[in-house]
Parts: sequence; C-alpha cells; structure tokens
Amino acid sequence: MKKYPLYIVSMAVLAILQHFLFSRLVILGASPDLLAVFVAYVSVIIGQRTGIIFGFSAGLLAGFLSGDPGLAALVGTLEGFIAGFFHVSPESHPTMVKKRRMFYFGAATAIAAGNLLHTLLSNPLALPAWLRIPSVMVIGTASSLFFAVLAYQLALKKILKD
Repeated sequence: MKKYPLYIVSMAVLAILQHFLFSRLVILGASPDLLAVFVAYVSVIIGQRTGIIFGFSAGLLAGFLSGDPGLAALVGTLEGFIAGFFHVSPESHPTMVKKRRMFYFGAATAIAAGNLLHTLLSNPLALPAWLRIPSVMVIGTASSLFFAVLAYQLALKKILKD
C-alpha cells in the first residue's frame, strides 16, 4: 500500500519517456512498450485487480499523450488483466526464480496480447494486415521483452528480493 505513490509517479515518468523517446524507435511499425512492462510488473507483484487499474490508468495517460485514449486504455486494461494471471502471492513464499519466471511469462503474454489488440484495432491503412500483424507481434513483443529483461536486471531484481 505504501508503494502506490511511487508506482503512480513511475507510471507518469514512463508514459512521458514512452511518448517522447521510445515511440520513436519504430521498426516495421512496432516500437517497445515500457508501460506494458510496468503494468506486467504491477500485475504480477500486486495482483490482477490492481494491475487492471494501473493498466487502464497507464493506457489512458499514454493515450492522452498520443491522441488515442480509448484504444490505449483498452490495451492497457487487457495487459493488466492477462499479466495478473501470473500473480505471485507473497503468502506462497516464492523463490526469486519463481518471481522472475512469472514476471517474464506475464510480461510476454500481456505484451503479445496488447500488441495484437492494438494492431487489429489501429489504423488499417498503415500496412496490409498480412504484413502488419506478424511484424508487430514479433518485433514489438521482442523489443518490449528486451526492455523487460533490461528492467529486471537493472532495477527489479533488487525490488523483487523484498
């Protein structure tokens, strides 16, 4: 409960970084999604309900920055919901390996589902569907997972030990 203000500030900072920096790293129409990694972390550590709320909030914030709040909020909510299935309960006394595994699985499935939904509902005139869906699914998910691994190695490893 006491970490919620830190999570809210982190979400705002990540939304600004996502919009002004990481959205410019586009390869075949896909870019890494830092907010999806953040939502997956919150969902896995705190729980599915909180992950859904943070996913909706992060999506709404990112959507207001990019000009498409409805789709971004829907995608963030879906990412929080799916990553919440990999929630690690503190009462189960999980090991560090289990926490890391569940974070990676939660992040991978949430990012893939978010990328698929965003690709299906976004601008259909950008690329043909037969080219757009595989490229965004593979490249977008891979680049976001790269940042998930990087975030885990740099910061989350120390946080998850608590």
